[in-house]
Amino acid sequence: MSVQTKGMLIQAALGAVLITVLMLPFQALTPFAPYTGLLILPVLLFFALQAPPRALLGMFLSFAAGVGWAGLFMLVAGALPGVPLAALLGAGVTVVIFLILSVHPILLGRTPFGVVPAVLLGFVESLLWLMLDPVLGEGAPRLNPLWLIGIFGYGCLMTLVLLLVQDRVLTAVLGNEWRSAPSEDAPTSQIPPTPPTRAARTAHRPAEEPASRHAGETASGA
Repeated sequence: MSVQTKGMLIQAALGAVLITVLMLPFQALTPFAPYTGLLILPVLLFFALQAPPRALLGMFLSFAAGVGWAGLFMLVAGALPGVPLAALLGAGVTVVIFLILSVHPILLGRTPFGVVPAVLLGFVESLLWLMLDPVLGEGAPRLNPLWLIGIFGYGCLMTLVLLLVQDRVLTAVLGNEWRSAPSEDAPTSQIPPTPPTRAARTAHRPAEEPASRHAGETASGA
């Protein structure tokens, strides 16, 4: 079995167990157990970005910025009571998404607020909460912006614990040949290229000249 296959199997087993276990405190200690699925979104986003562990802080702050954009959108919508909801959601959301896609990568790209996918996720989650909240049944737990940020932060913490445990186990089993996340900085607003495998790096190395050939050339030169 190749090192890559072993590493992927170990990651799959640890991921399934740890994610399930780490969700239990959230379900037991908060009234928002029906929203447990939201905890998975930071895990998915982190591994989709192929980012290093230090990017988790930027993901969290960028998500909070997205929730802030949604709050600004709701304030403006509240100041325009005569505008139809369809027009607000159409034109307003278009403007906000344009601002997110321009302000964050251009002006904030080198800051912790430059993880554009996380900003968009925070904005979209907030809009979904805004639209679903009025139709929730009586007694159903109600989210608010702070809880949305807190749930995403808990998901980021889950991701960090998952990375630490996976790396420790992978190092013990496979040595330093496998990591669950890149160890170097990666672009914050786009998916970076997948690092080449060890086999690919070896294939691109210049082939060493055989010792016998080198000896023959030396003899002919003499």
